[in-house]
Parts: sequence; structure tokens; C-alpha cells
Amino acid sequence: MKRRNLMGTAALLALAPLAVMAQDTTLTWGKPAEITGFDVHVAGTVASWEMYQMVYETLLTTDADLGLAAGLAESWEQTSPTTYTLTLREGAKFSNGRAVTPDDVIGSLERIKNPETASYWSPQLGDIASMEADGERGIKVELASPQATFLPALAHITAAILPMQELKDGSFDPAAQMLGSGPFMVESHKQDESWTLARNPHYWREGYPLADMLEVPIIPDESARIAALRDGRIDFTSFENPDAQGMLANAGNIKVEAQQTTNYYRFDVNALDEASPFHYKRVRQAMNLALDRDAINDFVFGGTTAPDYPVPGAFGKEACRDLDTYAMPRDQRLEKARGLLEEAGNTSPEVALTLSSANPVLGRIGQVVQQSLGEAGFDVSLDQVPTAEYLQKVFTDGDFDFSASWLAGYTDPGMVIKWWNPEFAVWNGVFQENVPELSQALDDVGAMQDGAERDAKLTEICRMIDDGANLLALVGKSDYLAYRDDQVDVVLAERSGSANTYQFIAEFEPK
Repeated sequence: MKRRNLMGTAALLALAPLAVMAQDTTLTWGKPAEITGFDVHVAGTVASWEMYQMVYETLLTTDADLGLAAGLAESWEQTSPTTYTLTLREGAKFSNGRAVTPDDVIGSLERIKNPETASYWSPQLGDIASMEADGERGIKVELASPQATFLPALAHITAAILPMQELKDGSFDPAAQMLGSGPFMVESHKQDESWTLARNPHYWREGYPLADMLEVPIIPDESARIAALRDGRIDFTSFENPDAQGMLANAGNIKVEAQQTTNYYRFDVNALDEASPFHYKRVRQAMNLALDRDAINDFVFGGTTAPDYPVPGAFGKEACRDLDTYAMPRDQRLEKARGLLEEAGNTSPEVALTLSSANPVLGRIGQVVQQSLGEAGFDVSLDQVPTAEYLQKVFTDGDFDFSASWLAGYTDPGMVIKWWNPEFAVWNGVFQENVPELSQALDDVGAMQDGAERDAKLTEICRMIDDGANLLALVGKSDYLAYRDDQVDVVLAERSGSANTYQFIAEFEPK
């Protein structure tokens, strides 16, 4: 795996008086947001995923090219279109000292698939027909039908392996505690204030993590995180705002790295509300054509990203790229958009773009879109509301015209596009139109291995997604990671496919 080891000088350990015991070494992570729930199989937010990745592990992970790599499973094999065998890593233990067993794996996957758990990740695993232990460290999984994304789905933190023996005997409650096999374990937690994590003494990777403690103050305010970096109260943090690079450019001991991801900013467009102009497909199509994705990249992100597609550009696929939405010159797109509005009998649609006020980047995207859509005849107002109200309006009530957010692209191009089937996704059911032909094509591609046949099907799917103009990819989303190079040596992945921002946290070394 290609990694970047930044400022790689070893930190000196001071000796305690009259003893040879080294002092504890501590990392301090300025975390932008609190988790939204303890249950790793349920919570679907990056704020939660980032914390889970400190404590839990998955069977597989990814390499620098977003290919599969060993996690808790040291090896894996697909022996038929529906049969998989995985072998657990020897020496893997939970932080309470108990060995990770096949029963933990089987129980964890069964828990994700159990409807009572209400895990949003259950559909990504496909229909599991049976699972059984194969010796002391082996697991055999049989699917009911081919699911090409089964293994990539195991690499996402939501498929973390829990200590099922402790869950069953009542000594571990996943809704209120964290107990995993990852590099750290939770020592204390103050809601919305801080976490203290300690080194997992039973971590399978000998000598790691390099830090004994991980202190995690919750610092939602961007300017407060910048101040904490500047005065050395925190060692590292992250930003969504690309301006962080400029704001920290002259801080001598602070480095900022842009991490490419498979994620992208998106628009959810309400096709189901009869009171919205976007109830009519021609109006949605006109809006999609009139969007100026290049302007979003230039004016919001300073040219550091690029227009993106339903099949994320980071995967290097050609699907979607030759659509008029992307390939046609802007003046021709605007002319075509105006023609569609004329066909719809509404040449000046009045629409509101709903945005969470918690993310200033979304507001800036809104301002660019307001101007670019105006060139086609749209009258766009910006409705910036608190996050709770945004979630209620968009995902519960369906009381909006269109809204801005972002999608995780995960580690396989067949995973993110499944959300275009509202029966599969569920979360978009109040605004996403159910198109049977598209849903069938999404099912079909899910059974295809990577290759020419699947690439052709992805292109077909892109055309159907573009025709419906119901959920739109805008531009790629990068994460901006900042750290004090005089306080910590860090190892960062060049890109991430499952919001695994700190994939190499075990290798972060305090100075």
C-alpha cells in the first residue's frame, strides 16, 4: 500500500525518575462532531464512523488503489459465485483479552441482517443463505444469489465485528458501549465534550498503536479548531472547508493535506411532491443541464476537485462521462434546458434549495447554483436551516424542492449507485421516484463481477439516472487533514473509499 510518512523522525521517550518505564505518550485529535449513536451497526454518519474506526475492526480493509486488503481476516477466497471463505488473523483479540472467533463474525453479520437491528448496511451484504465455522479461524459464507459487492461491503466500518459472547451474556451493550479489537479502547466519555481512549493492550499488531492515549475533544466550530491547532492544544483534525488550506498556509508548524475520496456532493431533487416544480421530469432535467459543476469547483473549491458522476470518478470508470449533462458545452446545455422548461410550460420555475446551516460549504455551493440556474430561467431561493430541521424536511416530511448534501462512494462503483433504488435505500423514499427498469438494472449490476459487461451495465444505469434527474452528483468531495508536524508524525492514506480518514491511526506517533 502506498502511504505517506510525513516528518518521519522518531519521538524520544523520557525515562521516569529512578525507573526504566517510559512516560505515556498521548495524541490529541480535535474531532469536529460528536457521534450520533454508539451502535456501529446502525449509525450512518461519518462523525460516528471515524470514532468507531479507532475501536472496531472489519474483516477486510482497502489498499491505496481501493482494492481489498486484509483486516481481521488474514485471507479470503471466493470459491463459487455465491460461496466465500475467510480466515481470521491469528492472535486477533478484543480489548478485554478474548480471542476473536468465527462465532463473533457469524453473530455480527447475523445481527446486521436482523431486521430488528435496523441496520442500513444490511442490503449491501446481499441475501446470506448460511454461515458456518470452518475450524478455529475459518468462516464459510453462502449467499442466496451472486452479490459482487459482498466483499467490499465487509470493508466498511458498519460491518465491524462485535464480541458476540459478551453481547449475549449482557456484559456488553452495543447501544451504550464500545468493545472492539481495534488499536484503542474507550476509557471515558463526556457527551458532546470529549473522549479519552487508551491503547488496546491486546491489539494483534505487535508494538502498535504507537501512542498510549488518544484524547478527543469535540470542537464543532471551525475557527476554534484552527485556534487549537495554532496554539498546540490539538495535534490533528480535519476540515470540509477547502479554505482551511489558505487559513493555515502561514502557520509554520501546521501542515494541511487534501485526501481524495470516492465521496461527492449531491442534490436530492423532490420528484414526489406534486406542489414542487420538480415533480415534473422535464423541469428536473432542465435543472441538471443548467447546473455549472465547473463553476462549483472553481468558486467553492478553488479548482481542487472536479465534476463528479453517479459512478464516482475516483474509480476511473467511463460510465456517465459522455452524457450531455457533462459533455455538452455549457451554452448548448443552457439552450436545451430552456427548451425543456418551455415544453414543461414553466419557463421561470420558483424553487427553494434547502441547506443545513451547519456546513458553510453547502451555502457557498448554493450561491453558485443560484446564479447558474438563473441563466436558464430558474428563480432559486436558499433555505438555510438548522440540521435537525433539514433532516426532518428532507428525509421525513419530503417538504422541500431540492437539497444539498453528499454521498459516500465506498470502495466499489456498484455500491453507491444502489441508493437510486428507494426500496433498497429507504432513506430517500419520500422524494425518490421508484423506476422499475432502473431498480432491475441495479439488481443486475450487483451480481456482475468487474469487467466489460459490468462497465456496459453501469453506462446503461447512468443514462437512466440522468433521465430521471432525481438524485444528482455534483463535484468530488475531498477531506482536508491538518496536523502539527512538530508534535506528531502521521501516516495518511492518499485517498479513502469508506470515510476511513485515519486508516493508519495506529502509526501516528507523538513527538
